[in-house]
Amino acid sequence: MAKPRFDTAALRARAGEAVFARGVAYADEKRVKLLTVQPNRVRAQVHGSETYAVALDGAGSAFSGDCDCPAFEDWGFCKHLVATALIVNAASPEQLAGSVAASDRVRAHLCGGGLDALVDRLMLLAEKYQGLWRELEIEAAIAGEEDEPLLARLCAAIDEATDTGHGVDWRGAATWADEVRPLVGQIGELVASGRGALALQVLDHLFEGLEEAFEDIDDSDGEAMSVYREAGEAHLRACISAKIEPTLLAARLFELETASPYDIWTGAHETYGEVLGPAGLAEYRRLALAAWTGAGGKGDEGPDRGARSTVRCILDSFARQEGDLDARIALRADDVSSAWGYLEIAQLCAEGGRQADALKWAQEGVWKFEDRPDQSLTVFTADLLRRAGKEGKADDLLWAVFERNPNLQLLRLLREAADDPATAIDRGASAVEARLAKQRPQSWSVLPDLLVDILLEGARFDEAWSAAFAHRCGERALEGLAHATEQTHPEEALKAYGDLVERGLRTTTQEGYRRACTIIARMGRLRANLGQGAAQTAYVAELAARHKAKRNFIKLLGHG
Repeated sequence: MAKPRFDTAALRARAGEAVFARGVAYADEKRVKLLTVQPNRVRAQVHGSETYAVALDGAGSAFSGDCDCPAFEDWGFCKHLVATALIVNAASPEQLAGSVAASDRVRAHLCGGGLDALVDRLMLLAEKYQGLWRELEIEAAIAGEEDEPLLARLCAAIDEATDTGHGVDWRGAATWADEVRPLVGQIGELVASGRGALALQVLDHLFEGLEEAFEDIDDSDGEAMSVYREAGEAHLRACISAKIEPTLLAARLFELETASPYDIWTGAHETYGEVLGPAGLAEYRRLALAAWTGAGGKGDEGPDRGARSTVRCILDSFARQEGDLDARIALRADDVSSAWGYLEIAQLCAEGGRQADALKWAQEGVWKFEDRPDQSLTVFTADLLRRAGKEGKADDLLWAVFERNPNLQLLRLLREAADDPATAIDRGASAVEARLAKQRPQSWSVLPDLLVDILLEGARFDEAWSAAFAHRCGERALEGLAHATEQTHPEEALKAYGDLVERGLRTTTQEGYRRACTIIARMGRLRANLGQGAAQTAYVAELAARHKAKRNFIKLLGHG
């Protein structure tokens, strides 16, 4: 038996269970009409509430699809695509050959009617579909017009295609992108025909139109940005074709990289390195240095701060390529207004083998931000201290930060480094208990959960249960403690599970009811292991009687 054209498991994963099931139903109901079946290409019509055009490319688990139904635009891979793939899988070689033959007949018919008849038919279609007309009109202009009128025509087409009207939501972003994308392809044709300089002028207009349009587009799925990226790729090809003077190209690329709010142009001097050549790269670096040392000066907090960050990245790239660590440090030392700034420099020094400098920068950052310590900087500094043989200072630093802002990650580091891990648990628990004692009654805090986590980390199960009930810890910590101690403290675990069930039922939501039923099932397994099956039966019956008004819960419980 021949292997199916499309992998069924991959289809199911791509569509999801519900959509896949609807696609199976459409296939069973013979709603699919295959138009073209080629080795890497399938085209079909699927009849539902309307007739939809379906395209499938690829085979096996490497396939892509497109459908003009609303569901595809909203959610992606739809039931019509599933149905088409399944029909192709189920088709016999004779049926597939029939589809190929039908396609060949249509092609032969079109060829046999003569060129004029084919052109007339295409013109009628173009008059009906605006996008096709625009595409053919531009192609004709590219083939026959001089640069100046063609530039005006292409710019007008860009203005029309990129117009967002009253805005484009995420559902319409793909359709908007599909209107603009053919223009990018036609600009590519300009480049291929040797008109790279003209293509660059058109692309400049397109970039302006895209960035203006993006202000009115919800591009959550990245459809619109993908057009910008394709235009960026066309720009590189146009630069190669046009053979622009390198310093002029450097000036234009530098302007794009520093002015655009999007990352399309990030690292342009690297992407265009071969086109820029030594002269262009030297000019690019000169422009970056001038921007860095020019208006605004160090630490500029003005409106150009974002561009200044971009310039820093450009200069850092040049310094990295030359292995100039001092230059890279100096770029960052220009602005160390955050703990991250110190951490970045310290990491850079450490990577460059300059451990003493790394420790100096790290400790300076810890000191400067001691009132609002940064954990990443603290941990990195402690690691540097240990590497320098200063274990005591490393522990002192971590404990100081822990006592100011206790958390489990820091405690684990301290426990791993301690000669006696139990002493770290004792000290950590004591620090949290001291903070709890200072809290106002009934005030919400993460400290009860943290205390339970610390005691559980040290296998102090009795103390953990005492803390859990005394401070009424949160659901996550309580359930984790119960799971971890079912074998050693089953009664406490059952009591905790019962509390969690009641909390779930108080939410009066379907999710709360499902969570409660999951915990009830776990209680049943635990009681079965303890030989307390009758107690579980009585417990469930009592719950059902007490909460009989919660019909959705009773259904989930199995008493509906």
